[in-house]
Amino acid sequence: MTSVLNLRVVAHPVLLGALSAGTLPANLGTAAALLNVVLLLIILALLRRKGRYRQSLFAQAFRSSPLGTTISTRAEGRYVDVNDAFLQMLNYERRDVIGRTSADLNLWVDREDRSRMLQQLGDSSIAKGLSTRFRTSSGEIREVNVSAELIELDGVPCVLAVSRDVTEAKRLENQLRQAQRMGAVGRLAGGIAHDFNNILTVIMGYSEMTLHHLGSAHPTAKSLREIKRSAERATSLTRQLLAFSRQQVLYPRVLDLNAVVNNLNQMLRRMIGEDIVLSFQPGEPLGYIKADLGQIEQILMNLVVNARDAMPKGGTIAISTSNVELNEAYLDSHFSVLPGRYVLLSVSDTGCGMDDKTLFHIFEPFFTTKGPGQGTGLGLSTVYGIVKQSNGYIWVYSELQKGTTFKLYFPLYEGGVPEPQEWSSNVRSVGGTETILVVEDDEPLRKLTVALLESTGYRVLEADNGETAIRSVQHLIESIDLLLTDVLMPVMSGVDLSVNLRKLRPGLKVLLMSGYAGDLIARHRGSEPDIALLEKPFTRNDLLAKIRFVLGS
Repeated sequence: MTSVLNLRVVAHPVLLGALSAGTLPANLGTAAALLNVVLLLIILALLRRKGRYRQSLFAQAFRSSPLGTTISTRAEGRYVDVNDAFLQMLNYERRDVIGRTSADLNLWVDREDRSRMLQQLGDSSIAKGLSTRFRTSSGEIREVNVSAELIELDGVPCVLAVSRDVTEAKRLENQLRQAQRMGAVGRLAGGIAHDFNNILTVIMGYSEMTLHHLGSAHPTAKSLREIKRSAERATSLTRQLLAFSRQQVLYPRVLDLNAVVNNLNQMLRRMIGEDIVLSFQPGEPLGYIKADLGQIEQILMNLVVNARDAMPKGGTIAISTSNVELNEAYLDSHFSVLPGRYVLLSVSDTGCGMDDKTLFHIFEPFFTTKGPGQGTGLGLSTVYGIVKQSNGYIWVYSELQKGTTFKLYFPLYEGGVPEPQEWSSNVRSVGGTETILVVEDDEPLRKLTVALLESTGYRVLEADNGETAIRSVQHLIESIDLLLTDVLMPVMSGVDLSVNLRKLRPGLKVLLMSGYAGDLIARHRGSEPDIALLEKPFTRNDLLAKIRFVLGS
């Protein structure tokens, strides 16, 4: 008994301490195996203990063990006794198990796993931490960690086994691992899209400038228009990557999801064709959410198109909304979810469904099950990024030949947040005579922006970073009407630059340029709501119109 107590002392700070702190062990299989072995050795020690209380102590430990504990014959796997934890884990009654073999119950999903356990027992008399899968009475598959040792009862070789159900723990571990992978891929995609947006802005800008100077009748005008159109198509790709990486620029407003779905109803019906039925079950009354309208519409269109493609022979797409509250019970099985009130948007189809391997990858950029030329693999990754950037959650439920359901949870809008100032694209895209300070670390883009502004009459000052811009303004006597600055720059961000320059020039108007870091801009808007934003890549008309809007004319 001393050796068992010593093992328990070693295991306590490593395993039980981590569990009591509410954290997952670094190696789930090793931790589960250690706990199994500890309990197995305790039960074995009680079984072998001499004295009048031997049988009662063993029986008490066997029955009260929180892990599934069984005694079965070595040769056939016929169950001699099982405890309540084992019955609850597999949803059996005692009369259904005692006297029957594991083969009778079709318990082992892979029957070779039992053979491997017996081989370990033959080699060392104890099997430690065997990861396997058990089938419950209803056919559900459970992930299990098994430790076992050979014993002898009335001269019959038997196996005393302790089984720990790790299904939920492994699922949470997989959710955590997937979230980490998605975050890493998102950072990579966002960085690439940020640099690509600068390049696209330069291509589009010089194409427009050249077209403006040459005129539409020039022989090369057609080629220039094709260059500009190709850059515009590439722009949609970068926006999808930014949406996935949660760095797309947002224009949030208070939305009623029922109204959004109803407004898109006719467009969605045209997209899916006549052989698919589209139904909508709106929750009434439905709470509001705060999100970017264009992004929510993009989510709906992407999910509906995805559902349509999963039903080549027709079927049904069901969209529904409702108010829900995510409580502690929901949080136990869904990693990283915060409790609270949400608005649920559900999109279901009766299509071909997906297997577990496909489900693991569906939100990754460029992953697709479609053939070459039939999809970019960015639809669902865009949906994922938009939901996450909107502080929501997305879960998918699917089974082969039984359809798929996407459930999207958006935080319920509680009010009290000022609406961002909106502008109309109908503002005149003309020049002016004001003084504009352009701060941009990307030299080709800075030179293009300066050329565009000077060609329409503006007086332009330029700097390649925030510190240079501040030094220039400190030694400048004349006034500056507008700061036009990139958001993400080395040394000092455009947001910080605008705050510092407004201390030197109170009342300075600011226009930020970015196709990235939308969250950073949103936080700044909270303290200075008059901030304006020009999304990259932008055209000549976008730039001139937005400047006139910010300058107030």
